[in-house]
Amino acid sequence: MVNTSTIQRYRNSTLEGDVVRIAPNELVFLRPEAQSDILMSGTKERPTFIKTDFQHIGGEHAGIAADPDVAKHRAVRKMLAPAFNPRALKEQEPALHDHVDRFVEQLEKLGTTDKGVDMREWFDWLACDIAGDMGYGHSFDNVKDTRAHLFLATFRRIGLWGTLNQVMKRFPLLYPLVFLALPPKLATTLPILLKSNLQIVQDRVANRKQLKHPDYFSLLLPEDRPLPSDDFLVAQANHLIVGGFDPDTNLFTGAVHYLLENPSTYEKLKEEIRGAFTSWDQIKNDALQPLPYLHAVIEETLRLHTNGAFGLPRISPGDTVDGHYIEKGCVVQTAAFAVTHSERYFQDARRFHPERWLPAGHPDHDARFDADNKAAFKPFSMGPRGCIGQNMGYMQGRIIFAKMIWYFDWQLLNKGQVDWERDLRLYAIWEKPPVIVKYTPVRSKEASQLAV
Repeated sequence: MVNTSTIQRYRNSTLEGDVVRIAPNELVFLRPEAQSDILMSGTKERPTFIKTDFQHIGGEHAGIAADPDVAKHRAVRKMLAPAFNPRALKEQEPALHDHVDRFVEQLEKLGTTDKGVDMREWFDWLACDIAGDMGYGHSFDNVKDTRAHLFLATFRRIGLWGTLNQVMKRFPLLYPLVFLALPPKLATTLPILLKSNLQIVQDRVANRKQLKHPDYFSLLLPEDRPLPSDDFLVAQANHLIVGGFDPDTNLFTGAVHYLLENPSTYEKLKEEIRGAFTSWDQIKNDALQPLPYLHAVIEETLRLHTNGAFGLPRISPGDTVDGHYIEKGCVVQTAAFAVTHSERYFQDARRFHPERWLPAGHPDHDARFDADNKAAFKPFSMGPRGCIGQNMGYMQGRIIFAKMIWYFDWQLLNKGQVDWERDLRLYAIWEKPPVIVKYTPVRSKEASQLAV
């Protein structure tokens, strides 16, 4: 049902550009105050803005990130929460180092070439391997085999399918016809992914007493309760794998592009990393957390390459958003990409400036960024449905960038040929432009000095 009175108000609104109608019954809000009103709903006795079905791909269970049922979502989140506390991250860190070390070794084995390598592909392999291992103890072996596993190769095609699925839900009579008309390779994308994930989940359940290290599924398969259904487990696995893969490969690839497009920032980060560690084994998460420039590079990459560029739509229960009453049933969403790229909230907003995140006492702190509205920056969403794995994402970024920069010198071979923002495409997931890099080892893992 279209809430015409609400829509008409915004047609005539003086806040032109701050609230945009994108569908007959759907509004997008720009201002950060709207983020809080929508995403923090359900707290402080405010009614909950319920998730729409835009991420639900069918089945009895929607999965942790998509389930519109508040109670079901809360129950699954409570089950998984111990996997992401500081103690659990400490226990998982050795497995993460194993993946990063293998990644560096494979790059070194490939050798330095004048053609370089496309880091989009390598980071996809790495992020998928980590997500599979941490999620449900599965080895995709993308990095080991230096090629994409069938699961990853299929997932890379999901973007267009996902976009069509989300758009055509607005046209229920035409919805079945669109997917009948798709090329078979695209139409079978989701069935192949679901079948592959089901097999991995069933293998994980069958081998649940033979774990190499704790994974997220350990908490979904308690020994003192009956096993959940396959549908429930596959639904959770779908979101754990996507949530563990897609944001991380975006961060890894985006950061390398921005750093190498801006040599001064790359040199500053290299100086900080190489000045902090004299051996490979010293590079641990605890030692990386206090490094301000590393943290600033990660934050600035997340700001510019906005992971959650779509607006996480919610259905209004009949409440206010940014001071405006939105009638029950109207769909609302935020505009994270527009906010983080707006001069209203960030000085020189479309340029890469890690300095904006540095503390005032840092030598590279730049006072012109003091007026930035840092509260507008929510790269992992917020509230009861904020990303449960954000601390794991930060840990991965710190370890990967530190080890890569400590061990290699890097050169961007397609510098100036790519405009990151212009060449990005968003089809449910980001399709990133090429990042062609030449790398040269400058250390041994045991040596304390740069190689001669």
